[in-house]
Amino acid sequence: MAAKGKKLINTVDNCVDDNLEGYVALNPGVRLLKGHRVVIRADFEEVQNSGKVAVVVGGGSGHEPAFSGYVGKGMLTAAVMGSVFACPPSSEVLVALRAIGKHNPAGCFFVIPNYTGDRLNFGLATERAQGEGIRMATVTVGEDCALTTSDKSAGRRGITGIVVACKIAGALAEDGRSLEDIASIVSNAVSNMATIGVALSPCTVPGFGPSFQLADDEMELGLGAHGEAGVRRLKVVSAKETVEIMLDHMTNPSNKNRLPLQNGDRVAVFINDMGGISQLELNIIAKESIVYLESRGIRVVRAYCAAFVTSQEMAGTHVTVLRLDDVLTCALDAPTQVPGWPRPLLAPGMTDRATPSRLSLDYVETDPTEDAKGGTTLDTEAARCLYAMLSAVCQALVSAESNLNSLDTGCGDGDCGSTLARGAKGVLKELGSVDRPGLPISRPAFLCLRLAAIAESQMGGASGAMGRWTDWVPRGGRVRVAEVGRAGKWVPRGGRVRVVEVGRAGKWVPRGGRVRVAEVGRAGKWVPRGGRVRVVEVGRAGKYGGAEPGDRTMAAERGAEVTARMKARAGRASYVSTSLLQQPDAGAVGVAVWLRAAYKAYLATANKR
Repeated sequence: MAAKGKKLINTVDNCVDDNLEGYVALNPGVRLLKGHRVVIRADFEEVQNSGKVAVVVGGGSGHEPAFSGYVGKGMLTAAVMGSVFACPPSSEVLVALRAIGKHNPAGCFFVIPNYTGDRLNFGLATERAQGEGIRMATVTVGEDCALTTSDKSAGRRGITGIVVACKIAGALAEDGRSLEDIASIVSNAVSNMATIGVALSPCTVPGFGPSFQLADDEMELGLGAHGEAGVRRLKVVSAKETVEIMLDHMTNPSNKNRLPLQNGDRVAVFINDMGGISQLELNIIAKESIVYLESRGIRVVRAYCAAFVTSQEMAGTHVTVLRLDDVLTCALDAPTQVPGWPRPLLAPGMTDRATPSRLSLDYVETDPTEDAKGGTTLDTEAARCLYAMLSAVCQALVSAESNLNSLDTGCGDGDCGSTLARGAKGVLKELGSVDRPGLPISRPAFLCLRLAAIAESQMGGASGAMGRWTDWVPRGGRVRVAEVGRAGKWVPRGGRVRVVEVGRAGKWVPRGGRVRVAEVGRAGKWVPRGGRVRVVEVGRAGKYGGAEPGDRTMAAERGAEVTARMKARAGRASYVSTSLLQQPDAGAVGVAVWLRAAYKAYLATANKR
């Protein structure tokens, strides 16, 4: 028996009612009909008196924001909700129809999802409402194209298209269109719409286990909205390939439920969050959907990305395509106050969506070496040695990515290895060959500036900012030094200088050299990054506190191990319980990795001389 899914609810029996009460508490522009699971506009009587058609939909709970999240001006007049993934009974539906239609001579337009239970219960309620004198018109929405034939099935399922139909109907009703016009236009929209879904995980209904099982490397194509398995199981591929599979299936001529798109068609695309997929993934799916359709000559003039119809916490998405005409375009553009409908941000004066080109501003880019002058120039042998060390360091960090990520999981994010690997790959991309290096290998000062810029741009986060600390304090500036290593000793090459003031008071660092700084500032405030510090001397080359390089490498490895017993005082680890921090710090291990790689490359190069 599958384990029950974890849910933050009070009880399984009351979760639907608690959900509706919470929604109404958050959105007092709607009301909950006493004794029923019917969400209704607070101003529904104004709708009745205005002579405008009332729009209603019904369905199971567990698909939030569908359908209560679409009740409001410009969309639904009411929504009637059932239990999780179960349609409401006909008696509940009839109550909703009476509430919004009994005193509305313009009538009620009913959007019915194409599922067996919905059609039976909503059909019965509609007939009874008509028998009571309520004007009714209905459209059944079934736009799913996963099944390639209608044989031996209940027909095409209604998914995201249900919400799209509600938006169109609500806009038309708000515009004062007749019941007959609304039914005709919405019916036409449904016939020009198709949806296909894919999921990476199942969902769990409160009180039950997963609806189906998927291996870590599998995804399910052609899902509905109720946790049922799809029509085909595939290996997980890239977002680009996934979108191509989905849209090819949607438009395949052999698919009897296809959406026939032609070059020049104007369409709207809807990217639906099934409930557990990240916005990062959804944006990528949206991008790939637009790019793929436009590559086939289809004009994507409207695009929306949101949780339209969810399936609890299922990690997946539906892609819906609607072929547009002027009426449907205006209906989608019409304003609505409902919380659940997305509002894309368009540029001033823009009507049709178009992907903008990347903005290019020549004054925002800077070359970190353009103002740099002086510094040591290495001979050919030394430059080749430095190249070998830098290359080895980068390759070692890329190889250590998984291990460093594993060590980093204890503090919450688990990305230290990936961050360092991104920086290393950025360096390797620009490094070039030993005979034709792409970085200023023979000019260490210039090289450090370039490496700092690469680290900042490629790594991001704290690591990228710390990498940028290897820049110089502004050239020509004067810094009063408070601490320079231990008493009587010089700061080692690559070491840190702590400053307390920038001004004329006290003793200044004499001119004649440069020192790498990691912490600079004035009375607790940091001096802006990006320049140089003038100094007379910077330790002795090749030495670190009197130790040989090999000793320093081993010391770094021993120091990394000691961090397992340290208490974190900065970064994400400082927020995590010490009981969970049992591994060495990933960043410290990373330093040991690159020191060891640099040392081995240095020895290998030196032995060849």
